[in-house]
Amino acid sequence: MKKFTLTFALFAACGVLAYAGPQPMTSKEIAPVAPPPTSCFEGFYFGIHGGALLTEFDSKTSAFEITTTENGDNEDDFDTTGKRHGDSTWEGGLHAGYNFLHGGWVFGLEVDIQGSDLQRTDMASDFIGFNTDSSGGRFRFITDITSKTELDWYSTGRLRVGHTLGDRVMPFITGGGAVGLAGVSEVTAAHGEKPFPRSTGSFTDQFSSSNRDIHGGWTAGGGIDFCLTQHWILNFTYLFVDLGDATASTSFATTLPGGGGNTSVRTFDSETRARADLKFHVFQGGLTFHF
Repeated sequence: MKKFTLTFALFAACGVLAYAGPQPMTSKEIAPVAPPPTSCFEGFYFGIHGGALLTEFDSKTSAFEITTTENGDNEDDFDTTGKRHGDSTWEGGLHAGYNFLHGGWVFGLEVDIQGSDLQRTDMASDFIGFNTDSSGGRFRFITDITSKTELDWYSTGRLRVGHTLGDRVMPFITGGGAVGLAGVSEVTAAHGEKPFPRSTGSFTDQFSSSNRDIHGGWTAGGGIDFCLTQHWILNFTYLFVDLGDATASTSFATTLPGGGGNTSVRTFDSETRARADLKFHVFQGGLTFHF
């Protein structure tokens, strides 16, 4: 009986081992590591931006008058207004570019275009008055000029060089070329009259000149980019833009009969000129989508 019981127990144990099978061996292979995500600064990107535009216009508006009598005597006068202005306005537009990452350095090319509402107005006035004949008649001449400097839009194409600080921050410097639709225009009113006895004539005329065109120049600045996510970047940029200068000028001449005598007025000439340096500072913030 004991032999039978022992034999049955051994048989059952062997059956259990045969059913369970051998235990799997622990593998010595290392699971593959997922590749690190690409930098949010490398590749193509596109975005919008907006901010403030601060002018540094060194403008000058001037009016010059000269009168000549029949015996060759003349009298002239000159008036000018001009200073470096610090006006500000808004600007906003689109930007796009590509960045290449080499170690911690980032090299890129960016283009942008934006509109603005920049306008600056200056005025100058000139006056001459003197006797025209021995009777005491007096003629006076007045020239008024109003000039306007405008910037409708500008665009830049710039190289960018930056360096990453960790995975999320990249300060950079930038520079390149710039173009913009800008210019200077002026409206001039010339007026002459003899309000005293023996009036011999008067005149009033208005004329204008405009130099409004696409101007080219250069730009330089810097900024910083912040990665919000893998695809969204917040950026802040400062640029100084120089589009050269623009001028507009007019001239006017007339001949008037005098009242007789050596001081009779025969000719009147008026020349006006407006000039502005198209330089400004840009402070902008933007939101960029990284593809």
